[in-house]
Amino acid sequence: MRDLAIASLFATAVALVPAAMALAPKAANPVVIVAAPWGGEAAHIAAAAGGSILSATGHIAVARFSTDAFVSQLYRAGALLVLDATLVTACFPVDRGHLAAGASL
Repeated sequence: MRDLAIASLFATAVALVPAAMALAPKAANPVVIVAAPWGGEAAHIAAAAGGSILSATGHIAVARFSTDAFVSQLYRAGALLVLDATLVTACFPVDRGHLAAGASL
């Protein structure tokens, strides 16, 4: 039973590490900001952290930042989760008509 538990933990780690690396925010890319349901709106969090909002609906926003410390600024402003927008927007439809001029996802 112990061997099964160790094998399960190893398999989970092997599966989660590449996913975490792929979804980790990168300085040049837009990010997806997820706000807690009990907190404020994601657009307010992005604005408080100094970001340019590309798209926002309620507790989820896509924004671009010019500083390298934007992830820690977002978490301090109340973000629950910050992900790289490149992969996330590839999986979910984004209304590109609402993006800022010159922005690309």
